[in-house]
Amino acid sequence: MKETFGEYIHKLRMEHNLTLTKLAAALDIDQSTLSKIENNKRSVPEDILPKLARIFKLDKKSLDKEYLSEKIAFIIYNKSNCSELFQLAEEKVKYIRQKSITQAKLKL
Repeated sequence: MKETFGEYIHKLRMEHNLTLTKLAAALDIDQSTLSKIENNKRSVPEDILPKLARIFKLDKKSLDKEYLSEKIAFIIYNKSNCSELFQLAEEKVKYIRQKSITQAKLKL
């Protein structure tokens, strides 16, 4: 997905002919909150992801990936020197994987 998560929710809502009021009620959030999410003025609360998946019959794991990738993208967007951040993050991931593998071997 290239659009923001809020734009994606808006697109889904329109495709399913749902009003802002109806979707907000189904998600158990205020209509104004949903409007701000759709207009990228507020971030998506993680606890609505399972509800979104159920309402729109979406794969929860894919939705989680999109949600997390957007969070990461905004963190990077708001920082300078992105290439250095990517390099450090990759090193951390390698370290965490190695540590997890080592711990898994010890548990055997």
